[in-house]
Amino acid sequence: MSDHVPELPRLRAVEAFPIEHEGEQMILLRDPSGLAEAPLVVSPAGFFILTFFDGRHSLEQIAEAFQAQFGTALPIEQLHEMLEQLDLGHYLDSQRFAAFYQELVDAFRAAPARVSRDAESFGADEDGLGPMLDRMLGDGVAEPDPRNGRLVGLIAPHLDYPRGEPCYLAAYRVLAANGPIERAVILGANHFGRGTSVVATGKDFQTPLGLTRTDRAFLAELERACGVDLCEHEFDHVREHSVELQLLILQRLLGAENFEIVPILCPDPCGPTGTAPYDGRGVDLEVFAEALGKLLRDADKRTIVIAGADLSHFGRRFGDDCELDPPFLAEIERKDRESLGAVVAGRWDLFLEGIRGRNNDTRICSAGSIYTLRRALPGARAELLRYHQTVDRDSGTAVSCSAMALWE
Repeated sequence: MSDHVPELPRLRAVEAFPIEHEGEQMILLRDPSGLAEAPLVVSPAGFFILTFFDGRHSLEQIAEAFQAQFGTALPIEQLHEMLEQLDLGHYLDSQRFAAFYQELVDAFRAAPARVSRDAESFGADEDGLGPMLDRMLGDGVAEPDPRNGRLVGLIAPHLDYPRGEPCYLAAYRVLAANGPIERAVILGANHFGRGTSVVATGKDFQTPLGLTRTDRAFLAELERACGVDLCEHEFDHVREHSVELQLLILQRLLGAENFEIVPILCPDPCGPTGTAPYDGRGVDLEVFAEALGKLLRDADKRTIVIAGADLSHFGRRFGDDCELDPPFLAEIERKDRESLGAVVAGRWDLFLEGIRGRNNDTRICSAGSIYTLRRALPGARAELLRYHQTVDRDSGTAVSCSAMALWE
């Protein structure tokens, strides 16, 4: 066996889906982080073996378990070959993968900017990203109401644009009517990264619409206030889309060079350790939100905080054993609106307690960014602008989102 492969092999986190391949039932494996680019197709027996690649079983123990399950011997050499292929494909947590990952991190840190994906990955059609955004936003204008005060916060989706369009429109037409801004603190989710706490990056963002600078001075103040390096895991930003989906719209509305950003990925605060990172590395999200709020109150630039936040993920693909019928959708909406009601009321504590109390059974992926925005802007008046569910019954997949404005 290769020196790269550990004696107690561990598979990296993957997604597994049953599929039919050449007339047989198989399992499709996919790396959600995208670091292992090629998906894998394995037999049910192969998948059984993979479940033992958990860092606790030796090859001999795996072979014994296989024979007990299937009544057939599994040669150790065959396991060696399987592990070598997995390791070459970057599916194993191994020395080879560690070296590969470090090369990627070093290249990102040496690059002048964080470069966006191709325009088509955001849902753009053949006309291009800019015209698609123009169509989605319409005239981009809402009638400003002076009684609202100053716009200081937004919640918008991080769905691809076609599915999230109603809420993108509701949120950003309000910003267009109440701009311009000089700085946007964009709070996203960390879907695929390694950081267990707040993750920032000092990189500028290069997108198909231009280059927008990151406010590194503001970020440095945040780091001093939190007492930690917020950029330790900044490579997490490379594939994360929740920040750039907001940035692209801001660039189209304001011009890429006319404002700065502070890109932040927020952890999930609904686990057993709450707002504290579960591995003890990094800042508590509560501490970060308080520090952000203080800097915002002392800010010398017109700043808005934007949470790129989806809500519930539901349907068979996400583990719900039921149809996407009207009663089920209505129950999801009831739970979502209960959570949003706590946000509107300024009760970030009740927002988290409500999600935790039901074990996040609707899989809200952006509790961290919503919590941080609301806690950083405790005195702001919040207004729910739109609630939306995008439902694909063919795939059994549905996601909900919202648009919200916060005023001072």
